[in-house]
Amino acid sequence: MTDWFKASLDAQKQILDAQAEGLKLGQQAVDTGKAFADAQAASVKAAEANVAAWQAWMRLWGAGPW
Repeated sequence: MTDWFKASLDAQKQILDAQAEGLKLGQQAVDTGKAFADAQAASVKAAEANVAAWQAWMRLWGAGPW
């Protein structure tokens, strides 16, 4: 009876360890997704700043409709 009980506890521990590892990997995926979204947002801001700079440059030289 003791061996069965110990085996049951060991199996439950393995299940809990696997679930904890799954949660850890899920959090890593969320963190990676957030970093990617932050990088995308920074890229959009940089592109918008670049467009604004070129428009200002064109206005300075009277070379565009902006």
